[in-house]
Amino acid sequence: MSVTSELSEPNSSLCRFMRRELPATARITASLRSRMPLRAPTVAPQSTQRPAYRSLGRAIDRRLRVAFGSPVDSALLEGVLYAGLDVAKISTRSAGQAVHSAGQALLSELKGQPAAQGATMLHPGSEEERLDRLCFAASHFEEVLRGGLKPGNPLLALEPGAVLDDLLSQVPAYVPGDIARQVELAQTDHALGWVTRLPLDKRICAPVFSGSADVEGADADFIPDGRLIDCKATVRPERFGGRRDVHQLAAYLLLDYEDTYVLHQVGFYLARQGQLLTWTTEEFLSLLGARRSLPALRTALRQALTDPTPPGPEPDSHDRRGTQEGLFGEDDEA
Repeated sequence: MSVTSELSEPNSSLCRFMRRELPATARITASLRSRMPLRAPTVAPQSTQRPAYRSLGRAIDRRLRVAFGSPVDSALLEGVLYAGLDVAKISTRSAGQAVHSAGQALLSELKGQPAAQGATMLHPGSEEERLDRLCFAASHFEEVLRGGLKPGNPLLALEPGAVLDDLLSQVPAYVPGDIARQVELAQTDHALGWVTRLPLDKRICAPVFSGSADVEGADADFIPDGRLIDCKATVRPERFGGRRDVHQLAAYLLLDYEDTYVLHQVGFYLARQGQLLTWTTEEFLSLLGARRSLPALRTALRQALTDPTPPGPEPDSHDRRGTQEGLFGEDDEA
């Protein structure tokens, strides 16, 4: 069970721990609201149909990783492996081989992409369009790993003998422009442009934590220079920042049991608004109502996940202050 799925299950060990130890999520929500422009300009897909928000969210994540110098991670590698096998099982072996070959070609092309330098992330014209299509296509393989091969996945439409360009031709016309506009926002210095001035070894993407195995795998988005950043591509920033969003970020912070990444800031990057919103780790935990230090919280979470005790009483009303979600809904587009 992943971090997000555990946080969606009220009786999971992780969800109960977060409600008990870090109950005041609405304080973070309020802090987010106070830092956002009153009417933040939002990049939205230019489409008359319902956009594929989940795939677009994974695609902008991938596109930023390309800029930071880490275009391929274990999730994509495993997704390519499993996609071919899964398609072969439910279709034909030759169809599975086509999916696998297209995936391998996609990996090779992504690996050949240069890291951005000097806050310039956008590529010229057709180069950017192809890269954006590659990132969107990569989301189909990643989805196989994270959620299984489901009806509607474009990989199922590839016929025997198909190649990567056949997969890229399926990408909806609105996708490249939508991703490119988000990249244009990201390359400004008040957003993520500063990351491209860091040495490559300071631009950590898809970090895995020492406690990741305790939630059956957990990889965050970025850790540039000790700052844990969760990227969200929501078109409704006024609804962003619910309990699950905040506890997901907190979980990544606490799952770094050994302080491997020496995290000193945490925050969200809102890709469609170009807004980076961060707190020091001390401020973040204080706002959440933490009564223990970060090392003590990490120790307690490890204990809760590896040797869980029977459920105890829920926090009292004092501990629950600030957890009401009525004013702000959960956003499922990020």
